[in-house]
Amino acid sequence: MSQPDKTNQQKLKAALRSEVNARLARMDDETLRVASARACARLTQLEAFKHAHVLMLYMPLAREVDLTPLAIRCFQMGKTVCVPRVDSSRMDMTPVEVTTFDDRVMEVDEHGVRVPRGAAAISPSLVDLIVVPGLAFDANGHRLGRGAGYYDRFLARLRENTIKLGLAFDTQIVDEVPITITDIAVDIVVSDRRVTNVGKPVS
Repeated sequence: MSQPDKTNQQKLKAALRSEVNARLARMDDETLRVASARACARLTQLEAFKHAHVLMLYMPLAREVDLTPLAIRCFQMGKTVCVPRVDSSRMDMTPVEVTTFDDRVMEVDEHGVRVPRGAAAISPSLVDLIVVPGLAFDANGHRLGRGAGYYDRFLARLRENTIKLGLAFDTQIVDEVPITITDIAVDIVVSDRRVTNVGKPVS
């Protein structure tokens, strides 16, 4: 992709971020809570979820799908759960195991994201399914992140058969996400209203 094309795509991404953030701002707390529960429930019905032994979740920021119901279901089923620990100096993430989302075992990193205190690292090669946040997704699995590129770099390190699953509110599903050469698509997009299988033959 040429530099002018890349610059144009970045402008399109910035415009879409503003549009989706405005949509999210119109959702009240109760709507967010109900939609989060519905999205998590849809995810737990997928065969890809049922068969995964090691799952990587994210610790939600404001107006992201709250994964607490999903994490609880994972713990009940005896699955291994990990979340990202961000290393800003290397612009990278490391999966670390978590056994509870209780605030008493969490600390807050420089980005305002909760992370378990003193948690053990897990090799990315062990992750069977990763739940990826995003500001927007489209039907082709293309994802609009927050612009730092942490997830795109991390997703490139996973096994080829690791399922990449985008989770969002339905208002974050758009017709087309502008992409650049370093962007990595997800295999499934789940919202509170729909499930879209994109690439691999997953259920």
